[in-house]
Amino acid sequence: MYDLISKYFDNTITSEEREMLFSAMMDDEDLRMEFASIQNIHALTALFPVNNDQADGIRSLLDFKQSKKKKSFIPPLKHIIGYAAAICVAVLSTWAITNIDKKYPAEEIEYEEISAPAGQRAFVKLHDGTTVWLNARSTLRYPNRFSNERTVELDGEAFFEVKKNQKKPFIVTTEKLEIRVLGTHFNVYAYKGRDEFKTSLLEGSVEVYDRKDDSKALFLQPNEQAELIENKLIKTSFDSKDFLLWREGIYSFDDVAFGDIIKKLELYYDITIAVNDQQINDYKFSGKFRQRDGVESVLRTMQKVRYFRYIKDDELNMITIK
Repeated sequence: MYDLISKYFDNTITSEEREMLFSAMMDDEDLRMEFASIQNIHALTALFPVNNDQADGIRSLLDFKQSKKKKSFIPPLKHIIGYAAAICVAVLSTWAITNIDKKYPAEEIEYEEISAPAGQRAFVKLHDGTTVWLNARSTLRYPNRFSNERTVELDGEAFFEVKKNQKKPFIVTTEKLEIRVLGTHFNVYAYKGRDEFKTSLLEGSVEVYDRKDDSKALFLQPNEQAELIENKLIKTSFDSKDFLLWREGIYSFDDVAFGDIIKKLELYYDITIAVNDQQINDYKFSGKFRQRDGVESVLRTMQKVRYFRYIKDDELNMITIK
């Protein structure tokens, strides 16, 4: 997996390799923590004037980890990462002092992107300490360093635990609206090309607003959510947090119409589902389903509550419900 991490930071990783890496990180906490640590070093070295040193340094660090299995006397990687980070900070401080009057040109800010494949989740720790979980088929785009504002772009669903910084607000931009916070925990559902938009707040406070229309803005307190309905922001409260179980790989539906569940399954698993029996669309279901079990497992479970038949066409990536 360390070869894949190296490829990721070299920008030479393929989409298949990226999916394999993120899938492995979902099941391996140590690998996920090492990835986050190396990502932090990547953020530090991105500020140096010589770009080749950054890539060479990360490759060397990963090669060192690979050889660790053969040399038991070598200290743990987390210690090496700590030493490397300390050296990065020291060199960066010296470089900053000697270039105190120079401003960073705008082109030095580069953007990184992380995506969660269909039927999976992804986790990323940003350079300011903010952590983000991404639901299936979601993408987060963010700069390798933040300036006056910490702005990220989201397409999909994500849960944010924002590192508090009074001087630098954290802004999530989506296709429809923006969310501004200082330090808080909240969930955003905002897939591009879809009508549904929802922001749910667990801790702190957030402002949901439209940068093109100041009148369309709401401030949320814990256990409140903002939902876009017929182009209007509506504030409601919530008690159950089961809708956040997706972070643990569980999709939860509570008295939800069959047709609405089908739309979510199409989205999460990147598959077309045609319903020929329209009467079943209004029938409401409640249940919890494991993400990794797949779309057919969800359908088979719902069949036990309200019988229906379905046929799957693997060539067309399509399910027909009769």
